[in-house]
Amino acid sequence: VYWVRLAEILSQYSKSYSVFEIGSGLGDVLALLHFLGFEKVSGIERNENFATIGNQKLFKLFNSKDIIIGEYPIKLKNIDILIQVNCVYFEKLLTKQSYISQIRQFYENANPKYFLLEVIDSSFTEHSVIFPDFVRLSEEDIYKAFSGLNISSHLTYQFPKNSSTKRLYIISQ
Repeated sequence: VYWVRLAEILSQYSKSYSVFEIGSGLGDVLALLHFLGFEKVSGIERNENFATIGNQKLFKLFNSKDIIIGEYPIKLKNIDILIQVNCVYFEKLLTKQSYISQIRQFYENANPKYFLLEVIDSSFTEHSVIFPDFVRLSEEDIYKAFSGLNISSHLTYQFPKNSSTKRLYIISQ
């Protein structure tokens, strides 16, 4: 269901849009973008092994190596769609406000037309070392952080069927 929903959302956008993914991992979202026909696709991954494997996969499937190794934010220009899904960067952060500020900084760095942001939803209340309480965001948190922008959302994962509950936000100017 997750991949189908993500594909439905991305299919609404012009294939000429430039797309940048934060936390590309093994390149699955970038591969989906290529499959959907997007022409300008790139991403960043801080784990060198993941980036290498992802680029090998992307090269084999689409003759393209789109993942750079590094830490975001980096200088970006003319990004139409910024994507941060299945990626929770919170190292060195200790509060919800600092986590929200970081997400907002990621958005402002790229200033995209559309920001597809998946977060751990605040309805997920189980104890988790992987997802501390302060990275669990409510709709109110997102609406407050991105006030004045258009926001819609979709539940993408639901605990206990999945290991957590996640919500995908589409934020646009």
